[in-house]
Amino acid sequence: MNERIENEAEVRDAKDELLVQLGQWMGRREAFGLMAGRCSAADIEILCRIREEKLYASVNCTWDEFCARHLHVTRRTVDREIGHLREFGPAFFTIRQLTHVQVKDYHCIAPYVTEQGVNVDGKVVALLPENSAPLAAAVEELVKRGGSGKRAAAPAAFDIVLKRCQAAGRALRSYGEKLNVEQRDALVKEAIEIRNAAEALGARFIDVRLEIRP
Repeated sequence: MNERIENEAEVRDAKDELLVQLGQWMGRREAFGLMAGRCSAADIEILCRIREEKLYASVNCTWDEFCARHLHVTRRTVDREIGHLREFGPAFFTIRQLTHVQVKDYHCIAPYVTEQGVNVDGKVVALLPENSAPLAAAVEELVKRGGSGKRAAAPAAFDIVLKRCQAAGRALRSYGEKLNVEQRDALVKEAIEIRNAAEALGARFIDVRLEIRP
């Protein structure tokens, strides 16, 4: 009983803290010229929580209205930025701020990006403001190679595979449509293939049950 009360209190405290952040954000309207490529991953994380926990209701708005009135952008724009966070991770926003890379070009360089930096020919350029010039050069080089078909020296093979798995997981979490039977079975089939491949590499799964419908 006491544990349940404590858990409920923690949830209330967390929500109260986020409501305070919401109020602070609404006082920082200049931050929401944000969708011109100046927003940070932390900004989008908070917007994601505001959307998912429906905190916009605390200011008597729908999500559409909250975006228009308080963020001064469309709902579609904010949802798109949340999608970028889930697909690419936080590094995308840092790199976009420092280099102004376009999303279509970021797809080319994503396999060479980690939270530490951008890997070009085995050399990692750290994601730091003082590195904006070398980062821009690294991004330009990778985009050029991607467009011409010339392959860049990639990071360790496992890092690329893991990054692709993480991107797939984020994409699935952000997918809002209901799956039909065929889609569910196709997804389970691929998940089984991934699990089997991971087990062959030494990974172990406990209490995982994946089945295709007969």
